[in-house]
Amino acid sequence: MDFKKEPIVDIVVLSSSHCSTTSEHKEKLSATERAHTETATENSTALHPAKTSVFAKGKELFAFAGGCLVTFAKDAPSRHDAVSKQGDFAHYVVQPWYDWFGRNKRVTTSRALNTVTLQSCHGQPERPIINGGGFNYAGVYGMPVEYESLHRKCLDTLPIPGAAAPLVEAALEQAVVAFWSAGCCFTTPTGYQSNILAFTAILNNDWFVLMDQKSHSSMSTAAYLSNAGGRKKFKHNDMHDLERLLDEIEGQCPNIMVAVEGLYSLDGDIPDLAALHALKNRYNFVLFCDEAHSFLSLGSNGRGCLEWWNDMHTENPVPTDLIDIRTTTLSKAVGGIGGLVCATERFYRALHSRATALRSTGESLATPNMLQALWVLRQPERLARSLARLRAITEYCHERLEQAGVFVYGERTSPVLPIHAGRPTKASELSHVLRKHGVAATPFSKPAVPMWQSRVRIGMSAEFTDENVEQLVDALIDSCAATILLYSRRTAPASSTTTGKCARFQWQVDGTGLVEERDDALHYLDHLIEAQRTQLAEAGQHDRRQGGHTSRLSPRSVIDAGHRTRGQYGLGSGSSRWILGTYPPHLEVEQIVCNITGQPASMVYTNTEGGLMSTVAVLCRPIKGCSRHVLLVHNDAQQPILDGHRAAPRDCKTEKVVWNDLNDLTSTLHLLTEGKKQKKSYITLVLTFPPTSPSNHNTTLETLFTHLIPFRRKLHGLTILLDCSSTSQYPSSEPLSAKLPLPQALHYLATELRARILVFGSFYQGLGLNGAFLAGDGALIDELRYTSRFYVFAAAPPPFMMGMVAQALGGGC
Repeated sequence: MDFKKEPIVDIVVLSSSHCSTTSEHKEKLSATERAHTETATENSTALHPAKTSVFAKGKELFAFAGGCLVTFAKDAPSRHDAVSKQGDFAHYVVQPWYDWFGRNKRVTTSRALNTVTLQSCHGQPERPIINGGGFNYAGVYGMPVEYESLHRKCLDTLPIPGAAAPLVEAALEQAVVAFWSAGCCFTTPTGYQSNILAFTAILNNDWFVLMDQKSHSSMSTAAYLSNAGGRKKFKHNDMHDLERLLDEIEGQCPNIMVAVEGLYSLDGDIPDLAALHALKNRYNFVLFCDEAHSFLSLGSNGRGCLEWWNDMHTENPVPTDLIDIRTTTLSKAVGGIGGLVCATERFYRALHSRATALRSTGESLATPNMLQALWVLRQPERLARSLARLRAITEYCHERLEQAGVFVYGERTSPVLPIHAGRPTKASELSHVLRKHGVAATPFSKPAVPMWQSRVRIGMSAEFTDENVEQLVDALIDSCAATILLYSRRTAPASSTTTGKCARFQWQVDGTGLVEERDDALHYLDHLIEAQRTQLAEAGQHDRRQGGHTSRLSPRSVIDAGHRTRGQYGLGSGSSRWILGTYPPHLEVEQIVCNITGQPASMVYTNTEGGLMSTVAVLCRPIKGCSRHVLLVHNDAQQPILDGHRAAPRDCKTEKVVWNDLNDLTSTLHLLTEGKKQKKSYITLVLTFPPTSPSNHNTTLETLFTHLIPFRRKLHGLTILLDCSSTSQYPSSEPLSAKLPLPQALHYLATELRARILVFGSFYQGLGLNGAFLAGDGALIDELRYTSRFYVFAAAPPPFMMGMVAQALGGGC
């Protein structure tokens, strides 16, 4: 079924407006919107959030101090011993206020649909509440029985790595190319890594990249990992500032890239594409757009910010080929996890070369997630109806909240509602009160947004029922009133929907007229799975690896665990771990990892390369009481380790020193510890375990201890990161614990050297399943949970994948 060429069929409208077609309804809706806008302009007073006063800022500092004392008392008699100021800040300030001192912890115990069940602070499930912390914009997270059976068949018969299922991967890439009329498409394991692929493949010394100041963390990381000749940021959505920078850098590099987001999820706004079009004509730059939050949420057909812009500006549209490079994620509107890079033919060769290199050493997009993306894209009519409803309920919420005096950032048609709270503690309080009123939502503060513009974000969903929408709006108004966050109200216009609730919900998502489209999608996917299984069987690929990816199936018990956890929690996590993406399987895997490694704490990452890079980047930070911090890496260290140092903050001032063998390491430590000034040196030593090259094959933990023990009193502090994720360790029948250092050896190393130990391992290299773990010192893990970019800003591992990991490690999921 060619969904790109088929016309949109009639839309069923369950309201008093008898519009028979999409275009007819659009005309009527546009006329109604103009009337509403004109009336609102005449009768309303624009809302502006009050600036935080000096008194309020002082009050906030006292609240922070009080929170520190409470946390310090809770820690007694033990003492939290962080090595950095950011570790102390995360433990004493961020963590307690973020989860409202343990009363607003967010462990999800159900699927992330229109409602969600959270675990109470006592460990018991609460009543279902509205899911305001997810990204199910198009309402496609639900899995009909027939589609669920396809996922069962996929997991039973196809390998997890998508690179080992080339027919499925090719089908997804072709579907996305057709959807966006692009020249090429490439997949990545996560959305975070889609930006890394695009930037590092294209940007070299001939390129200067200009990014919006509020670009996603992955874009900033990718820019620094690239070899771009220059990097600068312009003020958020300020086209005058962008023009100033374009004038300033003109002639410095032959090529310029301007990078923006299709929808800034914490601000609810969209880039000015008309202005970007004018500037592009003048300066001839390449326009890059991260469509993570705009893909399948903006535009009448979900094609993102450009389609939305032309829908809203029919009198002055921009060219459909304005955007040269797009990246997006499958963890938001699609409900899976993974990333996509789409570009014009001009960039095919660079992207293909880089994608091939990255794939040969790491994980790929999982097959079940590719199936989910195809399921959504093969149903364009259902998607169009869902997005029409999404826009209707979003505008309704904006209007009701504005009338009540609740300040919401951004566009009225944006499917995210960032609610202004001001002070960080106010945002945390609002989140807690909303939960009491039946809405799950997450607070945001610095560094995601300015400290005194903290907010709570609500993600809208087409799956919300009319009752959900009313409950959501009422809860927001009541909670803002309870936390003293209502501003000047405006008088409702005569045409307001308050006289008859839900009167504007003219679009309903039902199955009328969609049965044939759904059946076509089911038949197509079933045929695709069969074709892929046949190809694998004929080629005999079950017994060999291709491009670093195993095509072997997991054991039956592990597959059954995947079915159970998918049935209970759904396919995707729906958000990152610290928003609403923590599920019981994540916690179980972390406990099992602690038991295997003998470490007090652990955390899991969605992907091995991203997790290792982010871990090293966080470790490259100033250390308390030390004037010097040195990162010691072996000369054959994996690329993510080197990338981690490059991705570290520019002001971290952590030196990188490369060593070749243990004698070279000893000489380096002598140089670092000689003289009085050098006694304040802190060392972070990264070591591959087990050694993978002849130059360090003798670097066992015993020999390492022998060479380090003379420096125990000379070093101000020592962190040892053992990288056990070497790509030479393909999945085997050997248990993961056999590939890790013995817990007794780690304990001896930590005790005798007074070192902090971290152990990084890969579930893919050990089990053939996507994901990774980090175990070790409790204070370091505590810090990394709030500072590791790949943990904070990337979606959580899929619950079904963690269920499989737990079973493979001997758990009970």
